[in-house]
Amino acid sequence: MGRQPCCDKVGLKKGPWTAEEDRKLVNFILTNGHCCWRTVPKLAGLLRCGKSCRLRWTNYLRPDLKRGLLSEAEEKLVIDLHSQLGNRWSKIASNLPGRTDNEIKNHWNTHIKKKLGKLGIDPSTHRPFTAAAAAASNESDEAGSDVASPGFCIDEVPMVHEDEIVQFPCMEWPEEDELSGWDCTIYP
Repeated sequence: MGRQPCCDKVGLKKGPWTAEEDRKLVNFILTNGHCCWRTVPKLAGLLRCGKSCRLRWTNYLRPDLKRGLLSEAEEKLVIDLHSQLGNRWSKIASNLPGRTDNEIKNHWNTHIKKKLGKLGIDPSTHRPFTAAAAAASNESDEAGSDVASPGFCIDEVPMVHEDEIVQFPCMEWPEEDELSGWDCTIYP
């Protein structure tokens, strides 16, 4: 009746990743690449499920990831793409190299929606609010203005324990001509 949830297997670790686990995953992928994520943990010597390894690599460890808040140009592109594609974050992310779908979705929900609302634009339709909707939006903004959110920044998300310094000896990305035979495709 379907597949058992991946992390319910006995002996698999859950929770925060350690620096040693990060090192093992990065070294394995940079050395061997990734084909089937279900086999990566065992081959890399990790007690994690394949999904956990895939998400850790995709969202935190990939060498081509950008860190920090989106630039104004990136925000404008997200708004333009959202007006065409809606909440299809993976499709939007494919147009912003180095940004993940989850990062873009979080930035949309914490920053861009509020900016558009303050400009009188409905974030769902990308059209101006009606007078009644604009008034309701302004009232809710004023009611919650005491509790200003500082925003989300990926730099503030710890990758490992703060007392550990992560050294990745093979984190240097190989030159283009050294990648022959390597599948550089990033799988969402």
